[in-house]
Amino acid sequence: MSRTKKIQLRLRRRLRHASSRLIFAGLLVLETLIFVLDLDTGAGISYSPFLMAPTALAAWLLGRRHALLFVVLSSVARVYDYATTRGLHDGPALLLYELLQSALLFGIVALLVLYLRGRRDALLRHARKVRDAARRERHRRRLDSSIRRAIPEDVAAIIRLTTSGGESGGFDQTVTDSVRQAALAATFTAGIVDGAALRDLWSGGQSTVPIEFWVCEIDARVVSYMMILGVDGQKSMQRELHAMVVEQPYRGHGVGAMMVDFFCTHYKHRRLVAACRDGSAMLRLLTRRGFAQLTRSDNQDYLILARD
Repeated sequence: MSRTKKIQLRLRRRLRHASSRLIFAGLLVLETLIFVLDLDTGAGISYSPFLMAPTALAAWLLGRRHALLFVVLSSVARVYDYATTRGLHDGPALLLYELLQSALLFGIVALLVLYLRGRRDALLRHARKVRDAARRERHRRRLDSSIRRAIPEDVAAIIRLTTSGGESGGFDQTVTDSVRQAALAATFTAGIVDGAALRDLWSGGQSTVPIEFWVCEIDARVVSYMMILGVDGQKSMQRELHAMVVEQPYRGHGVGAMMVDFFCTHYKHRRLVAACRDGSAMLRLLTRRGFAQLTRSDNQDYLILARD
């Protein structure tokens, strides 16, 4: 890297970290130096065009209010220099004309710089949006590719996640009991192998319904699962998101949203049903995807939501 490039990078770094007051003070010093130099050289050489530099820098670095201030200062400095070194004006009208002419000149410079700064900021915002969208899309694709149908070897991880759901209050506390866990492991294994399970119907009684387990596997670890059940028998087109858990370290990273999106997309030609607690994160996920409250469970602990 050349010496000039290093100096430019060092100056840019210092300007980025400099306070507005420090920049304003530096530009005032620059403005004063140009003005004094202009007065000192007399009528032979005019340095007033160089007053555009602090005006332009104020517009770029400090914004509109400071740019307006430097437009006024530069205009007054230019007219004063002309009056003292090149003779007095022929009346107040000519003086006003010179002030307006100078203000127009420096104002155009400031407006041009402000416009360029606005366009640059707009491009930076657009670039950030594109970069963020690309990052979210990569994350979404990674998660989407990590969702697969469960196999019997996943049952131990599913039981582990179910237990964590019970400990956090998402499931009934009975799932933390070792005897209950053994029964669940046998039921889940049979459901994965057979694709059917016995469930209590909302209308009363029991029936054998389709059952599917889907897991999200990241870095060779099952971090989430969901259980999908039929609602009222083998021939029904309805599907219920009966249970879903995301491992604690992966919550807030889009895993739960992706699992719900997969549920909605994979079964999009069916009527979808889900049960969740009032005020839960699951309720917010479902309502944002078009689910509406259908009823409450018999014990009033769960809201029953549906999407047609």
